[in-house]
Amino acid sequence: MTSSEENRIVCQGQFSEENSVKDDFNPPVDYTKNCSGFSGARFIIECGIKLKASVLTVATAATYYHKFYEDASLDEYDPYLIGCTCLYLASKVEDDDIKIRDIINVGINCIRRGEPPLSLDPYFCMRDSLIQAELLLMRFLGFKMKVDLPHKYLLHYIQSIKDWLGNEVFDSVPIIQLAWTVIQDVYHSPIVLKYPPQVLSAAILNLVVQVHGIVVTSSEEVNAHSWFTILHPDCTTKTVWEVTAKIVLMYKEENSLILSV
Repeated sequence: MTSSEENRIVCQGQFSEENSVKDDFNPPVDYTKNCSGFSGARFIIECGIKLKASVLTVATAATYYHKFYEDASLDEYDPYLIGCTCLYLASKVEDDDIKIRDIINVGINCIRRGEPPLSLDPYFCMRDSLIQAELLLMRFLGFKMKVDLPHKYLLHYIQSIKDWLGNEVFDSVPIIQLAWTVIQDVYHSPIVLKYPPQVLSAAILNLVVQVHGIVVTSSEEVNAHSWFTILHPDCTTKTVWEVTAKIVLMYKEENSLILSV
């Protein structure tokens, strides 16, 4: 058995098993009991969904969050205030029309589920804290707010896969849906900071085709190499498989964190 075949079996087994657990048991996180890097990122994603923010806004906000806590401590800076601040700044950078009032109200509702909205004095106190935290966040980011996200690369790579596989094979499995799910889930992890967006996109698509047992061998050019090495010079076989394994591990860690709450 080749190393590629072994990797494929690992992906199919572990990813399918972890996703089945996730589907059966995916309760709301109690953020008052679970303060961690993962829960802060999950908080941003949950708030983003409730605010109907674009996927690019949520991804940008999560990237800000992970960059902030590369140098900051969870003990020193409240992750949920920073999370709301990341969403607020990202919404402005991505031209997403989200009001600061809605970010505060949704954020508080996610933390204190079922409780009424803040009264005026606590609301304005929170608003002032968020505005002050925005400047702090921008300083931590070095005022570099535009993020090169992997989404556009993933869409391009999906089209390449479709061309190689042909419409019949491509349409027989939900490649687009699963790839889009994974690219949103991966922002729970600081892995998004460690690799170029092109490599992340190739690894996500590699995971998807392995889960579905698809072998990409539709042209002589692809047959001569691992298919993803053709997409971008950074997409070496070693690196893409390394990131693929880390994404699978992320799902295992996610389930253990959810179950521990």
